[in-house]
Amino acid sequence: MESRKSKMEPIAPNHIKKYCVKDNTDPWYLYLYKKFASKTSFVYKVKCTCHCERFEVYQDAHPSIFAKCCNCGNMITVYDLRFYPAAAKLNKQFTISKVDERLNQVYVNYEYDDEFLYENDVEFDANDITWGKVFIADSDELKKILDDETA
Repeated sequence: MESRKSKMEPIAPNHIKKYCVKDNTDPWYLYLYKKFASKTSFVYKVKCTCHCERFEVYQDAHPSIFAKCCNCGNMITVYDLRFYPAAAKLNKQFTISKVDERLNQVYVNYEYDDEFLYENDVEFDANDITWGKVFIADSDELKKILDDETA
């Protein structure tokens, strides 16, 4: 894991890694980073590959969270149990609904078990999260829309 840190790559599940950024100019990001970041807990702002930071946000009851870029229409999977090895995903279709009518910024917090820090025979897997949190924000309000333990 040290080699990943030295490259400054985000430590996040593969399905969202390329959209995860650290934005030290964003007050909401800095607030969440101070509150949740640690050796096993990683906080990011979601940014589309077109550089847009505003999204229509959708969720279902499983729970899953998706962010649709307001610029290019790219649909980003922010949180979905089917990507996490320790999680059980029901084989059922859930209705996806819009979280908010506003276009929001999206922030994520992915947590991992600390076993890889102390056990030599445990390999780190960026997809093997133990907890996920998702927040949305506009200029006035930060709102938690997901707080889920995967294992």
